Amino acid sequence: MDLPDWLQDILRPPEIVKRERASKAVFIIFLLTLAWFMGAAFSPYLIPSGTIDLGEDGVVGARDFTYTISQIENPLARFFYDAGDVNCHQNSTRSFFLNENQMPFCARDTAIFLGMAIGVLMIVFYIMELNIFWILAGLVPMAIDGGLQLIGLHTSTNFLRFVTGIIAGIVVGIALGYIVGEFSGLLKERKKYKKIPEPALSDNED
Repeated sequence: MDLPDWLQDILRPPEIVKRERASKAVFIIFLLTLAWFMGAAFSPYLIPSGTIDLGEDGVVGARDFTYTISQIENPLARFFYDAGDVNCHQNSTRSFFLNENQMPFCARDTAIFLGMAIGVLMIVFYIMELNIFWILAGLVPMAIDGGLQLIGLHTSTNFLRFVTGIIAGIVVGIALGYIVGEFSGLLKERKKYKKIPEPALSDNED
């Protein structure tokens, strides 16, 4: 049975068009997202091995580990752990360990950061506009995994958290890159328009 036209439009894979030139504006956003991920990923190596394990008592939106984090001597590592303290629960069982140290953000958040960098990088070289179906397809698995765990119907694993997080991050990165690319294009067109000289008035015009 043929699907209705509107449903076919929704389910149609996004068209991918290669840019004539790589987008400088989107590349800058890529560097920022990559720098954020790399900073979070390498922070455990900037402090002595086996010194950070934040336990299971953290909550999102509160500074739970101010004293422990304040003891970190490396300022870059301290910055990322402090950012994680505010924006992530930092429960150790839901986090990866590197250099025998808990990472500043949980497995899902870390995956989202990586996915965002990947998604933005794609838009540096390609134009890809996602419709609502593909946006939801990227976000719903993470919402289901986290939501069912929140209400006690499912126990996730760091593998599932990472997989659903990176998928969601890629979708967010593509959307972010697309918005930045479109905005950059509009600014370029506006500059070109301003450079066009106004037509001179003829002698017969007052």
